[in-house]
This record gives sequence, structure tokens and C-alpha cells, in this order.
Amino acid sequence: MGADYLAGPQGLLRSINARAVLDVIDREGPMGRPEITRATGLSKTTVAQALRELITRKVVTEAGTDTTRRGPAATLYQIDPGCALGLGVDIGHLRIRAAVVDAVGEVLAQAETRAPRRQAAATAAAVTALAAECAERAGTELGAIGQAVIGVPAVVGRDGHTIRRAYGLPQGGKGLVEAIERDLPVPLILENDVNLAAIAEQRFGACADVGDFVLLGVGVGLGAGVVLGGRLHRGFAGGAGEVGFLPHPATELGTEVLGARRIAEQAREAGIGGTPSPRELFVRARAGDEKALAVVDATARRIAHVAASIALVIEPELFVLGGGVGASADLLLGRVRHHLARDAAPLPITIIPSGVPEDAVLRGAAWLARHHAREHAFAAATGAGRPYDTDPAGQPRGSRKGDTT
Repeated sequence: MGADYLAGPQGLLRSINARAVLDVIDREGPMGRPEITRATGLSKTTVAQALRELITRKVVTEAGTDTTRRGPAATLYQIDPGCALGLGVDIGHLRIRAAVVDAVGEVLAQAETRAPRRQAAATAAAVTALAAECAERAGTELGAIGQAVIGVPAVVGRDGHTIRRAYGLPQGGKGLVEAIERDLPVPLILENDVNLAAIAEQRFGACADVGDFVLLGVGVGLGAGVVLGGRLHRGFAGGAGEVGFLPHPATELGTEVLGARRIAEQAREAGIGGTPSPRELFVRARAGDEKALAVVDATARRIAHVAASIALVIEPELFVLGGGVGASADLLLGRVRHHLARDAAPLPITIIPSGVPEDAVLRGAAWLARHHAREHAFAAATGAGRPYDTDPAGQPRGSRKGDTT
């Protein structure tokens, strides 16, 4: 969508006014012209002019009439759902999932496929095919999607494109970004999967009103999505939250303290034969299997150790237990709390189950994609937006390297 940026003070004022009208409709709509006038403090003429421009630019649309008020029925205005489309993708260890959402957050289409295990090119091809399938189901073209956000089990640089360390991606993620960018005609941002789960927790889950919290994503590995002051903290180069490598008495430095591999080792140590998955072990534990319960307890103890270590550094208000293994909160939470109390954690720690138990990474990716697509569309429509002053997580950029984002 193009924009005719108006020169001079008068053009700048018109752009600012249009953005003010757009923002209030976005925040409080659908709403009528009198309510928009009161909320913005602008004149009736200015609001009418801005509405005409925003409708012409196709970011605002009429939403029927309000017949409840006294006097003539008033036309209601809302954000046009089709003005911005986002694509969220979750590249998991077993599955790749994708979803297209519109400007108001409605999921228009969703699809998934098995994750290729060997070649980055095959992973990129699967992502592109899913994106095309979702676009077709949503009744649009891939090129009409304004932003794609892809969640990966990897450390992602602050630029949103560099994979620094990958745990489950084919070939360690080498060449993945380049292959996707070559085939997918959509602006692309990568983000760590646990960070996206934390964004979903903040937007849709248990932490909507919590400024400082840590989401512990326990699955194939262990990671933490750290939110401080309401903003995702990504660290100096994107590596914040790699708590799976925190020192633990039972492991050597630099090795993972928790995750599917560690749980499998604990199962062998408990005398469980075969190679049951964490899911299978938790099913056995629910059935009362003593050996499986011992593995669950060992897992809970390590989660408690990690939470206590993090709390000593940042003391968040809440810890949230998420991820594939973390979804077994019915078995884990009581034991985690027991170990925190028994081992006398020096600070009080509150840990709760995730409020987004399913598709947290995908929901976080879709929300972030929608956010960026909207910002670009709004800026183009008004000439007063600032689509480039937010970081890949949709937060205002800090003024210093390593700022929270």
C-alpha cells in the first residue's frame, strides 16, 4: 500500500490527526463520529476529513449504525480487517504450523505438516508450501501478506534474521533463512520459540497485567521467555533466556539441565526400559507408576532449581510453566512448589500454569506478524506512523545496546 507523504507543517498536522483518529478507533471501536471527536479532542470537521481519508486508504471501514442513541442513527467506524495480514509460523521439532491472521486478529486459515529432519532446504520448502496453502484458504495471495514471523528452536540475533545457535533445526539452521527469503515473497522476521510463547502469554494468557514474568518453556529443551517492565528482554545479542545451560549439581557445565534428552536419562536411571517419550512417562505417572513418578519428581526439582536461580537475578512477579512437558502442570506444579519450599529458596517464588496451553508459539508468532503488518499499513495510510522504530518483538527499540526490547 503506497502513501503520499504530505510536505510542510499543514501536511504533517493532517497526518498526525489522521493517526490520532486511527488509533482511537483501533483502541475503542467500533465507534461513531461524536465519540471519536470527544476521544481525540479534534474538531468535527477534522475528524470527518480524517475518516474520509482513512476509508479511502482502506484501513477504516463502516461498521453499521448505532440505533441505540437518541436522535439520528450514527454511522460506526472500525479498523478494516483486510487492511493488514500477518503470517505466523512455528517450526517445531516434529511439526511445522502456520496461520494467517487479519488486522483485528481473526485467524483466517491454519495448516500444519511434519517437520523435515535433515535438510534446511526441505524445511524452507515446507514453510513456503504451508504459507501458500494458508493464503489460498484465506482467499488472498502470498504477496498480500504484510509480515511473516517464524518461531524457531534457536538463538536468534537482535536483527531478527541471524540464527546464532540452533538445537533442533536441520543442519543447525544453516541456510534456512536465506532459503525461506528466496521462496517466500513476504517480509520475514525470525524469533526464538520460547520468546514467542512469552508474547502469547502476555497478550492472551495469564500475564496480561503482569510487568515482570518469566515463561519457562519445558519441552525438547528448556528456555525462558523473560519479560521485564512489560517488554520482552532479548539480551545483548538475542541470547537471553538460555537457562537450559544454567549450572546444576548433577550436570557438567555447558550441558543441558532439563529437556527431553535429560528426562530420558532420568528414566534410564530410574530403571525404566525402552525409550519412552516424556509424554509417555507422564501418562505412566498419572497411572501411578512409581518409577515414572520418580522421573516427574526429578524433573520438578530441576525446574525449581532453575526458577530459584533466575529469581535471585531478576525477581519476577510470576513464573509461568509452559512447553510440551510444562503442559503437564497437573503433575509438575505441586512438586515444583514442594521443592522450592523444601530447599528454602531465598526469595518467595510464585509459579503458575500457562494460560495459553496450546499453540503458544504459533499464537505469539501470529500476533507479532499482525502487529508489524498493521504498523506498516497504518503508517502508509496516515504518513504519521513510525513502522521502523520497533524491534523484531514489536517493542520500541532501546537507545543502548542490550536494552530490553
